[in-house]
Amino acid sequence: MNIFEWASLLLAPITGVASWLAATRLRQNRTIREMQQTILNLVEENKRVYAELTEARREIVGLSAQVAQLNLENAELKQMIENL
Repeated sequence: MNIFEWASLLLAPITGVASWLAATRLRQNRTIREMQQTILNLVEENKRVYAELTEARREIVGLSAQVAQLNLENAELKQMIENL
């Protein structure tokens, strides 16, 4: 066998391994990009949900204050009725 035949015999497996390594690296990079995008989407969703939760808590505080005011008014009205 001459040198060209040996080179062709060695070149095929080497290029196959190199192609496999390159494809593996590309798949890993794509997976990492997809994971990063998923994380970014989750962060945005978390921000939205947190804003809604904060708004709901504000409304609850406002409603609690209204209920307290109504309780005071109710107590005053009961007192007025008792005095009649």
